[in-house]
Amino acid sequence: MSSITGVSSYSKYLSLVRNLSGGQNDINRLSEQLTTGKKSVDLNAYGPEVQKLLDLRAEMAKKDNYIQSINTAAPRVQATDKVLTSLESIVSSWTSSTTFPFQPGPASVTSAINTNPEGMKVAIDPAKSKLTVGAKYTVTAVPSQQGGNGTFDVTVTDGLGGKTTRAINLGTTPPNDGKGYNFNISGGPGEGAMLNLSFDTLKAASSSSFNVSFPQADQVKDRAEGAMRDIQALLNQRFGDRYLFAGSRYGTEPVTDLLATKQTSKITLNGAVVNTDDYFEVTINGQTFSHQNLAANPKSLTFVAQALTAQINAANPALPMTVSTSNGIITLVGNDPGQKFDLSARVVNSATVENSVDTPSTTQAPTAALPQIDRFTLNGAAVDIGDTFEFTVAVGDPDDPYNQNYYTRNPTAPHDLPPYQTYKVSYTVSDTDYAAGVNNVGQVADKLRQQFATLNPAPPVTIDAVGNGPGIALTSTGFADPTNHPNRTSLFSTSAKVTNGSLENTITVGTLPPEQDSLINVPYADPPDLPFYDAEYLTKGKNAEAYRKSQVTIDDNLNVTYGVSADDKAFQTLVKAMQLVRTAAANPGKWTEYSTQAREMLTQATDQIRSIHAKVASDGATLETIKTSHNESVATLTERIAKIEGIDQNEVAARLSSAMNVQQATYAVAGQTQKLSLLNYLA
Repeated sequence: MSSITGVSSYSKYLSLVRNLSGGQNDINRLSEQLTTGKKSVDLNAYGPEVQKLLDLRAEMAKKDNYIQSINTAAPRVQATDKVLTSLESIVSSWTSSTTFPFQPGPASVTSAINTNPEGMKVAIDPAKSKLTVGAKYTVTAVPSQQGGNGTFDVTVTDGLGGKTTRAINLGTTPPNDGKGYNFNISGGPGEGAMLNLSFDTLKAASSSSFNVSFPQADQVKDRAEGAMRDIQALLNQRFGDRYLFAGSRYGTEPVTDLLATKQTSKITLNGAVVNTDDYFEVTINGQTFSHQNLAANPKSLTFVAQALTAQINAANPALPMTVSTSNGIITLVGNDPGQKFDLSARVVNSATVENSVDTPSTTQAPTAALPQIDRFTLNGAAVDIGDTFEFTVAVGDPDDPYNQNYYTRNPTAPHDLPPYQTYKVSYTVSDTDYAAGVNNVGQVADKLRQQFATLNPAPPVTIDAVGNGPGIALTSTGFADPTNHPNRTSLFSTSAKVTNGSLENTITVGTLPPEQDSLINVPYADPPDLPFYDAEYLTKGKNAEAYRKSQVTIDDNLNVTYGVSADDKAFQTLVKAMQLVRTAAANPGKWTEYSTQAREMLTQATDQIRSIHAKVASDGATLETIKTSHNESVATLTERIAKIEGIDQNEVAARLSSAMNVQQATYAVAGQTQKLSLLNYLA
């Protein structure tokens, strides 16, 4: 082969290599177009339309950012809308008389527990009474300090700080209270309550107790507290990375316990007189405070309450509460809402003396020359305040009070027999007499002697002289008449009785129901002040971020502020309204007053929540409308961009197929060409 021929062959070889490279480049370019859907990813390929394409792409990116912002905000708005729908449903249910009746319903009163029914037996008429829910009424009777012997000071406490006392003597005409005696409670949340009590027996110191509940009001209270827990949960609703109603405090749960109030508890000391060695004990959160009354101490419950209060206030470390006392009632108020404390109390009364009386007996039967003598003896090592001693002398026949049957059976007997009549004396040991020395049965016997000697009309019987001890002797002033009345062997009969008083002191512990403050209108907290139920209320008190709502830019020069904060006035009204519902249910005596206020606030809350709900719905509609507009713009921009950088898929596919066929043929030629060697070339 000549050199010219060799050079020509090698030139063809190089041309073939170039063709292979160019063909592959065409294939790569066409493949890229099919993959990207664009003519080229290189802007230079678009020549004079580059700037137009860049502008369209920038507009597209802006619209996409707006859509992304809307897609972030819209679900939050939708979640808020659902919560507000639930809140509206709750409020709507409480405007119904089925859920929130106009009356608290009838009271349920337990039967009275009479600790000493022989001394005092009391009953209550619920229909004639005005009662307080949760009250534990204790009725205590002690000898009156103002009235005569046989008169008792009857004290009623409700265990909630209320108390009243009035003097009662069943031997006198009852006061003009209708049937029973009215006791009007004053003090504490039960003030204004009235108890209509009747006494079957009232002759010695004693106590009775009974509890009161309002089943329907209790149900309303339970439902109200359940609704408040639901409201709290809804206002603390979390969505994604934030609490919906926390304002700009995204990671802070906005609402604390809506049921939290300052705990107010009352320790009521019941009784009248404190005896030496009586032991009183109060336990608060496991810490015990006690007082044992000494002989030199005052014998009043007020003194005991003051002593216990002083101990509690001197506790180290100090207890988180305020403690005060008045009229034998200790009041404990927690320092902060939601702060609970456990409270219990007990009393151990000193031993009392059980007195008795021997059955009276006739120690000397009457004759024509001798009078009748009856004797009985009071027994006991001592006496207690409130013990009642009594005896009765009966003259004549109770079954034949005017002796008519006797005269019929004995027509010749003279009509000179006395009619049936009883002469009764009774003495109750009072604290005044006890302090003056009437502390044994001998002294009591003398009190009975003094009373019997002053009876008017005077009985046909005399009593032995003062100072003869616990044994009492009764002597008839007349004699038997065996001639005219041979069957009359007794001139009088005697009966005696001792009713031991029950002056045991008791302690009642009660936690007061939530009370309503004096403000009828909602004391709205405005930014930056936080309402009382805000989680940061106690720690910060002020925080403008709690009210700050989220903002999103959804279009050119268009920002939307969306969402609702838990401190919105609508929610403040709602919380206040539900507190009033709860307060009404806990205070049936003021049901009408509180329930009326609650209904008014529920109506306000309904209107206010609907208003903010409408704003949220409007925000949601705005976001949806703008998003639709952006989607339409994106579609238009996509179409315009496609006209510049878009391709015809079929055409490119056909060209790619053709290029690949050409490339395949070129490779075949190249395969033959590669058979040339350097030796062939040099030859």
